[in-house]
Amino acid sequence: MPEINADKNPVAGLAPEFARAYQAAVQADRKPVENLEQRREKLQEKVNLLSDLVSKADGLRQILPGLGTPFAMREIMFNSDDPKVVTGSADKSLAEIGKHDLEVLRLASGPSAMTNRFPDPNETSIGTGYLTFITREGDTKEVFIDYDNSTLEGVARSINEAKMGVTASVINDVSDPDNSYRLLLTSNQVGAQNDIQYPEFYFSGGEEEFYIDEKKDATNALIKYRGVQIESPSNELKDLISGATVNLKGLTDPGKPATISLEQDIPQTAVKIKDLVEKTNAILSFIQQQNTMDEKTDTSRTLGGDYALRLAEDRIKSALRENFLGQSNKSVQTLADVGIQITRKGVLSLDEKKFTAALEKNYNDVVDLLSGDGTSYGVIPKLNRAIASISTGGTGVLSSQKRNYDSQISALDKNIERAEKTAASRAEALKNTLSKAQAAIQSLQAQGGAIAGGIPAPAAG
Repeated sequence: MPEINADKNPVAGLAPEFARAYQAAVQADRKPVENLEQRREKLQEKVNLLSDLVSKADGLRQILPGLGTPFAMREIMFNSDDPKVVTGSADKSLAEIGKHDLEVLRLASGPSAMTNRFPDPNETSIGTGYLTFITREGDTKEVFIDYDNSTLEGVARSINEAKMGVTASVINDVSDPDNSYRLLLTSNQVGAQNDIQYPEFYFSGGEEEFYIDEKKDATNALIKYRGVQIESPSNELKDLISGATVNLKGLTDPGKPATISLEQDIPQTAVKIKDLVEKTNAILSFIQQQNTMDEKTDTSRTLGGDYALRLAEDRIKSALRENFLGQSNKSVQTLADVGIQITRKGVLSLDEKKFTAALEKNYNDVVDLLSGDGTSYGVIPKLNRAIASISTGGTGVLSSQKRNYDSQISALDKNIERAEKTAASRAEALKNTLSKAQAAIQSLQAQGGAIAGGIPAPAAG
């Protein structure tokens, strides 16, 4: 028994022999409580293991919808034979497999302007004043320049801080080494619809004259697709190819179109299946570990041999054995044909090279084996049903077993509480009995001492 503070010590005041007797009796009375607590601890360990396994099953269940139908399995990859000219992406729900040739004759660009030259970027003053921009809608925007910002870099900083949709930068144009610095103004938007008039400058007190030296108007992109020239206000084309977004990056050489290919994304499908195998193995490895026992294994603390575990393993492996054996029209008949096998250790192995090769050669047959029709046949639909029957709250075999253990723990908690009260009551009664016995003995000893000394014994009671 644990030590108790002296002022609350139930054996305080008892003679050593009575205290020892009390401690021994209390320990004996608590033995049933300790047995109940040990049983509860073991059941809780089983519950924790089941919770861990259910969590692993849920992890697999979450990815199955992304694989459970031919459409879900499908991934479309956007390929360009010249990424410096064209890049893009594909929406697998809309894109169709195929190739498309595209010539990029002109990119969409925003209006730009460049000032005259200066000998330095941050010393020569252009004076104080303001500059204006006129948008396509006719709106006038102004930027004021004070003395502290009267150099090229100061003007650029003031324009950028104004956030008017125009970016200013100081460039070093060494075609004239003595006066190589110029201010470049570019619109943040492209296309002829975003054209603006660059700007008028109103400055005084400068060391050098400040004016626009070159201008370039906004332009639309010009492409040639299927023999037809198309003008686009943007370099991002979302409606040109169904289900694809095309981003124009550069110009094609004359008469040499860039080729866009929309094709099955084999690597991405392989990644999905690798994830499927890993999450399935998380379950199977857990089950194998629990079922690995020897003479030293304490099965009261593990799930080794548990009926729910055996049923879970059987259902998963039954789904993995889905096949088209005997169907001569199927080039892919079992998971082994695509590099997936159940090993002697009871887990899955994946030969990624074999799986990729199978996809490249017989994509539709591989998907048919894995995803089937999404409901009645296919490895993944059957695996999905198996996992649901295992881990679904309330009905799954693992969830039911966990609920069974939880009920046993709840009953044990009540028994422990009753046993604790019984032990405490018996301890209190024993302490009172021992205290009275000790008082009686002390009284007898006192009487015996009085008689021996010739002193009248005190009156009883």
